[in-house]
Amino acid sequence: MQNTLQDHMQDTLLSEAQSQREPLSNQMRNKQQHIRIEKIKLLYLHSLTPIILSAVAGLFLVAALWTSASHQHLIIWLVTTVLFACARIWLMTQFKRANPQGSAVLKWEKPYAISLMAVFLVWSAGLICIMPRDNLSAVFILNTFSIGLAGAAISWYSPLRYLQMTTISLALIPMIIVLLTLGHEETFWVGIAACCMYVSCMITSVLLQKTFNGNLELAYDLEQAKKQAENLARTDALTGLNNRRAFFDKAEPLFAYCKRNQQPISALMLDVDHFKRINDSYGHAAGDIALRNLAQLIKTNLRDSDLACRFGGEEFAVLLPNTNAEEAMGMANMLKQLMASTIIALADENALSLTASFGIAENGDSVEDLLNHADKAMYAAKNYGRNHVMSYCHISKQFA
Repeated sequence: MQNTLQDHMQDTLLSEAQSQREPLSNQMRNKQQHIRIEKIKLLYLHSLTPIILSAVAGLFLVAALWTSASHQHLIIWLVTTVLFACARIWLMTQFKRANPQGSAVLKWEKPYAISLMAVFLVWSAGLICIMPRDNLSAVFILNTFSIGLAGAAISWYSPLRYLQMTTISLALIPMIIVLLTLGHEETFWVGIAACCMYVSCMITSVLLQKTFNGNLELAYDLEQAKKQAENLARTDALTGLNNRRAFFDKAEPLFAYCKRNQQPISALMLDVDHFKRINDSYGHAAGDIALRNLAQLIKTNLRDSDLACRFGGEEFAVLLPNTNAEEAMGMANMLKQLMASTIIALADENALSLTASFGIAENGDSVEDLLNHADKAMYAAKNYGRNHVMSYCHISKQFA
């Protein structure tokens, strides 16, 4: 298939522009989703302590108000609080048992939010119900507990801002309303002070959220940079295939698997014929274009289970699991024909097609042994006149 240089340049520019737009938007979406997933995980993993502490705090609060408030109201409120705490503990255990991964974690956000809102609603409404309005000491005790609830909300629920701000509001606003409308000068000024505390809590929550998000974003960026660096270290920059290091790292377990399961495994090595002439005649840029085209042809026509790499220079290696020598020979002949029939467009309206010498090997006690046999067969193909496919089995018989 022949392409003009102009078409080739236009396609390249369009694909580069699209690859710059799409990855940016995809990266942002992936980043935001990853951060949200991490936030939900943190909430579930670290919520057991505040749940238990809230139940214990409720018990001490009832003890503190036992002599000044209705026993019936206190018991009803305490039982309700404990029941909601148990429900949230059950939710935490269900999350741990399910152990969701990836986007599945997002489904657990709504149950967490609903249960948390219900608990804070019970606390805020309950404190108002059990409050003895004629006992200012009890009122101030409950106000102190409300401020403590708001502080707990700031520290424990900072991963999700809407949860943090809603729980702060549920903890303080009902108490502020009561203090401002109770009719005592003391409670009025305490209510004003509580308003200041509410504003302070909101400002603090915003600052904590920014810091928290910044830390998660930094951790995500560092992890992505590490993955990218590892990928670059294992990928041939010119062709996008595995480099030798990555090839051997992946080939060893693949080879061991085939041997363990008594499956055949073959190696295919190819070396582009007269590649130096291409560089001398058209320049090294043309040689790079030729190698990229050849790498794309190899990737397109291999199976997902096959393993390919740029072995060095114009030499390529392919590991073919569950493939005997005859099948590998068929693969090599197919690649040989495709290379010959593929026209590669170069600058100045030049074009060329490639040929290569192929070596096939099936027998070997290790990956290195298998590749050495394929390499010997490949050099035999070169000596035979190039643009040939040779099997190590055949040349070993000749020299036996």
